[in-house]
Amino acid sequence: MATDLICNKCYLKKECELPCNAFEELYKIYDEQNKKDKTIRVRNLKRQLGIRDAEPSNELRYLATKIINRFPEFAFIKEWNIKIGYVISQEKKRGEKIIFADCRKVQEVFKAYLPFDFIITFYENNTGFLNENQLKILMYHELKHIGMGEKGPKTIPHDIEDFSDILDKYGLDWNAFGKELPDISGGD
Repeated sequence: MATDLICNKCYLKKECELPCNAFEELYKIYDEQNKKDKTIRVRNLKRQLGIRDAEPSNELRYLATKIINRFPEFAFIKEWNIKIGYVISQEKKRGEKIIFADCRKVQEVFKAYLPFDFIITFYENNTGFLNENQLKILMYHELKHIGMGEKGPKTIPHDIEDFSDILDKYGLDWNAFGKELPDISGGD
């Protein structure tokens, strides 16, 4: 997408009386039928406008379902009908170190609007270099944050810097660029 869609005033976030080509393009996109093209174009324009982008992800839901079905330690998720929402975010999440993903328990006050107990978010800008098997281990890691307490579902913190069983099986550098790992989902 060409960067000349946005005039300098819009790009610099100044007041502008002129019609904005980027906004006009967004309106055109909403009228189009091709959903995939529409999604890609909207995402690119949102980036140009500085709008954070996050959207539900069926791919992550599918990946999580494979991991949940493969590992008996996650059987309670199905048994207790714990509902998990899966989100891909374009936000660059950083702290002292790069954050690849997170798992958050949905607060009770928001459950009136959100039909989930937990939200797992993958930060696409930080996970883009991970290979398929690393993404599976990352999903496994995030699912390990979900547990059951006396009052129902709860968030489980790391037992050390990561989860010790992940480090024992896949090493401290399981998320390093290009690291070859086994397929934990058992393949298709």
